[in-house]
Amino acid sequence: MRKPSFFTGLLLGVLISATALCATDVTGKWSGTLQMEGENDSKSAYVILKQDGNRLTGSAGPNESEQHSFEGGKIDGNRLTFDVSLGGEGSMHFDLQVQGDQITGQVKRSGEGRNEAAKISLKRVAESKNSPSLQGKKCDWPFGYSKRAGWADTASGS
Repeated sequence: MRKPSFFTGLLLGVLISATALCATDVTGKWSGTLQMEGENDSKSAYVILKQDGNRLTGSAGPNESEQHSFEGGKIDGNRLTFDVSLGGEGSMHFDLQVQGDQITGQVKRSGEGRNEAAKISLKRVAESKNSPSLQGKKCDWPFGYSKRAGWADTASGS
């Protein structure tokens, strides 16, 4: 039986290192839709992520100007999990899968006697110096958040 050569071991090491380097970095802005279970229409969703190794921080909301921050998120392979606290209004648990420039998964809200679920689908937002601001535009976030929960309606000021 032939023993593996030094070259074979070196090649294997390079391939393993290249695979690790090619892992998707989810840092950035992600935009898409949130589809509530049992409803036909979808709502806008906007998530900003910062990855540091397998740790994840960021924020989520209906658009870029209405965000609620989180810390302590985790990345395990292509799976992302994090919880967004809504103060006294409960919390949202995100369980997502990333594949390239697309993220899909489930969002579950609990608290205040409510247990709701939604499917989420996001695509990476291309960074642009001339991106229009969403400030002042009304966007409906499906779980019925109010200003006191940290999801202000910037169009009406409520």
